[in-house]
Amino acid sequence: MAEIKLLALDLDGTLLNGEKQISPRTRAALDRVRQQGVLVVPVTGRPSQGIPQAVLDLPGLRYAVSSNGATIRDLATGQVLLEKLLPAATCLEVLDRCAQVPMLREVFRAGVGYLSRGDYETLRARYAGTSMLQYHLDTRQVLPGTVAEFLQADPRPVEELFFLTGSPQEKAALRDLLTGIQGIGFADPFPNDLEVIAGDIDKGEALRFLLRHLGLEASQVLAMGDGGSDLPLLQAAGIGVAMANATEGVKAAADFVTTSCDEDGVAVALEKFVL
Repeated sequence: MAEIKLLALDLDGTLLNGEKQISPRTRAALDRVRQQGVLVVPVTGRPSQGIPQAVLDLPGLRYAVSSNGATIRDLATGQVLLEKLLPAATCLEVLDRCAQVPMLREVFRAGVGYLSRGDYETLRARYAGTSMLQYHLDTRQVLPGTVAEFLQADPRPVEELFFLTGSPQEKAALRDLLTGIQGIGFADPFPNDLEVIAGDIDKGEALRFLLRHLGLEASQVLAMGDGGSDLPLLQAAGIGVAMANATEGVKAAADFVTTSCDEDGVAVALEKFVL
């Protein structure tokens, strides 16, 4: 087995526990792998502004992959190494196709989520009393109108569209409805959430880009995740680890299933494969 040189970590449900914190055991394991020269890279569906300070404060953190691979940023210089965006015209085509579907709609540009007042209140109600509420409040901006009107008024490209449906069945129907629109792809982080991203990017493609930039091989990567959007990431790594709280599809595709994010799963895997 090749020596691990890079650790690619999903955040929610993986590195972060249910309280959206890094456990002491996991933090200690990350410190030890860093001392061995391993690069730790967060690979998240969150926008860049939504990466928690506890993650940004990890010693030696250099690169971050956000918005399901749409952006790779060098945190030391601020340079954007990769940016795969959706044209506003494509987003408007998507929004028109699903205009009659009852669901929450958001668009992300430059790390900020924009949504209507009604959808903002829905989002607040959904996460009320949870550890995710402050994250959503900090990274969202309320529009005077709709997402479509926002894109018509300011047609610069965006990182992604985000849809929150009422059930997995509704999400599946939405994906079927949108399939066939040129230039789009999908990220599938949670049972009722569907994210529309550029068709030529996902977490796995972003990892491959970063490896080329760093001169590393896939065999030197340990990747961990829990959701459907993490599947390409695990498949692009030499060792793909699923959390015990991962979806069944992710666990089936992984090389190893560790304990859950609330049971120091990242630390357990690092102790097995790196330490």
